[in-house]
Amino acid sequence: MTIKVESSYGLLGTDSGVSGTVTESGSIHPMFGNYQVEWWVGEEEHWYRPESETTLVHKRVGSAPVFETSLTISSGRIVAKTWAAIGREAQKPSVVTELSNESSTPVAVAIVVTPFDDIKRLRVEKNSLIVDERSQVTVDRPPGYYLLQEGSKNLESQIFNGKADKEVPPPLKSRKKSATGALIVPLTHKSGLRFVIAPTIEKKIDPGSLPDFSRVETGWGQRLKTRATTNLPNNDLGGLEPRDLVDLLILRPTPQGAIRLAAWGLVDDASERIASADPNPQWLSAAIELWIRYRRVEDFLPSNAVKIEPLVRSLGKKDALGQVLTDGLTSLLRAIGEDTAAQDLTNLNRGFPDSLLNPFDELVSETNEGVQLLSKQLPRSWYGKDFELHGMATRWGKLGFAVRWHGENAALLWEMEPHKDLVPLITIPGLQKEFSTSKTEGETLLSPLPPKDNNGTS
Repeated sequence: MTIKVESSYGLLGTDSGVSGTVTESGSIHPMFGNYQVEWWVGEEEHWYRPESETTLVHKRVGSAPVFETSLTISSGRIVAKTWAAIGREAQKPSVVTELSNESSTPVAVAIVVTPFDDIKRLRVEKNSLIVDERSQVTVDRPPGYYLLQEGSKNLESQIFNGKADKEVPPPLKSRKKSATGALIVPLTHKSGLRFVIAPTIEKKIDPGSLPDFSRVETGWGQRLKTRATTNLPNNDLGGLEPRDLVDLLILRPTPQGAIRLAAWGLVDDASERIASADPNPQWLSAAIELWIRYRRVEDFLPSNAVKIEPLVRSLGKKDALGQVLTDGLTSLLRAIGEDTAAQDLTNLNRGFPDSLLNPFDELVSETNEGVQLLSKQLPRSWYGKDFELHGMATRWGKLGFAVRWHGENAALLWEMEPHKDLVPLITIPGLQKEFSTSKTEGETLLSPLPPKDNNGTS
């Protein structure tokens, strides 16, 4: 079987969090139900089940959590795009799949619901399958055929051999908690259909009313407007691409995630997560990192901003702050008018690891003296290739740099907007250990790199 995939599954979600996942075969696993939803395609006398077909291409379309699965059938392609969205009247996000028939013949589509663990009740209501009276799978047109049965045994043969019901079947109560069902709908050539998996049955969902994937892509693009930008040969040295930042915004907030969001330019999102978190020492570290990287007093003063006092009180007797975080917290307390607390902290001067992580991986390291660009030796795959990074919020200030190649020589261009009263030292040990500067901007031609041997190593 030839399946081209980017990963085993993709996260589907909105600002509200993860709504589900989609596999490389296009099947959807909603977070609000212990079941999966697949789409099978019938063309004349042949049925295709994507997970067992020979030509299937699955990819993330761009930075947004929108995924495309393309199935090749004998007369062309069936393309599915899947994403999560919230409708105007809905309070919770749903998962949307849009199928396009790009083939030259009409097909039938079976939208199949099978349990992972248990489905006790399954019934048909107009264009919907109602799952355990808690969620619904709704298609945008009346089904031509229906199927409800106990377990998934013989499910394929029932559908593939045309044994589904034309009439709406009675509700199924499964003693074995293995209720399985399908809605079978027509899809003419050069046309499309939508089905929606929604976490409620209180209101009928109109699949056509939910935002399409292009609006979702535009919305996420707007969310990332302030992000740091990169143009790198590959991810051998780490770093976060736009899609990585989107996934951080979808996933459950963590102190480490908030620090990464702040370091990579999404300061408002980081501030919001820290402000809404339950106080503990890790979130205190994240709050101090936010202050050190941006020095924005407004993040800590308004009523809906980060409340530093409960975070400080969360420190136990065995918890401690290292020098960098202690200094950062001291300056933050002074900035918001807590001079007495700042002095007390200065006198206390505890010591524990300064950071939960290095948010820039091996691209940039932050030291007590300044910033190290490319702290480890440049990967062979980067030799001779220009690259650049801009808008990184370091502890010393906003940083950007680029490397341009002139034969075997690398030219370094850099720009640093340091915080007030800071003079960071900039080095680049991965290209030239001897180079260092305290200038806030400039460019220099570095010494030639050692010649490579026949294996491409230096």
